[in-house]
Amino acid sequence: MNYFLKFRFAIWAIVALSLIILVTVGTMFYFMLSNRPDRHGDHPQIGHFFQKELGFSPEQERQAKEFRNAYFNAMKPVFDSLEQKRVAMIDELSKPKPDTLILNRIADEVGSLHAQLKRNTIKQLLKLRGICTPQQVEKLNILNKKILGPEGAMYRRRQMDNHHVVN
Repeated sequence: MNYFLKFRFAIWAIVALSLIILVTVGTMFYFMLSNRPDRHGDHPQIGHFFQKELGFSPEQERQAKEFRNAYFNAMKPVFDSLEQKRVAMIDELSKPKPDTLILNRIADEVGSLHAQLKRNTIKQLLKLRGICTPQQVEKLNILNKKILGPEGAMYRRRQMDNHHVVN
């Protein structure tokens, strides 16, 4: 094989591999964005989860969807503020001499926003409970323990996040 033929083959191989990589990355982003709930809109995954786990009737599902939409619309400013506080904290920490007073103030504000978020989450769960039958309330209580309790998914995620931060 002469030099130019090898060179042309190498160029085509690079182009083909680059296209494969771009398509793979594009597909990954598409699925990440399409499966990630939008914090500010309807959460079909959550609705489907409760429908499946609790066996909601169509009327219960309609009410639950209304509750979800109202909750996420009301919480949009809180989510946005939390994101702004995270950015402000990172910005301050990135300075040559971070101001601990500013960082402590931001931490207090984040804590206040988290408390507001938790209070509204409690209201949301109580509204959801209000449309459940007694059997569904029992199932909901079990789900809440699995999701929020010490052995629940949120707890494990926090532990994993803490583990990654430490290491």
